[in-house]
Amino acid sequence: MIFINRNVAIVIVILVLVVIAGYLVWLRSKVEPSATPQPEAVQVTPTPTVTPTASPSATPGASATGSAKPKTSTSSGVKQ
Repeated sequence: MIFINRNVAIVIVILVLVVIAGYLVWLRSKVEPSATPQPEAVQVTPTPTVTPTASPSATPGASATGSAKPKTSTSSGVKQ
């Protein structure tokens, strides 16, 4: 029988592993041709700006209680 040296066996195992890894890398490049991801086009929409406008809470000159009429006394309740 032919027995190989231990060091030679280790070198052969390492070489076989390197060849298998190289084959897998080559196969991956064939299956997946674009290894670099393509940048996606992102559409940017401008956000609407809100301009604050002053709205008066009450109109000038108007009173909150309305128009008040002064009471007038009648002569019907007064005896003369």
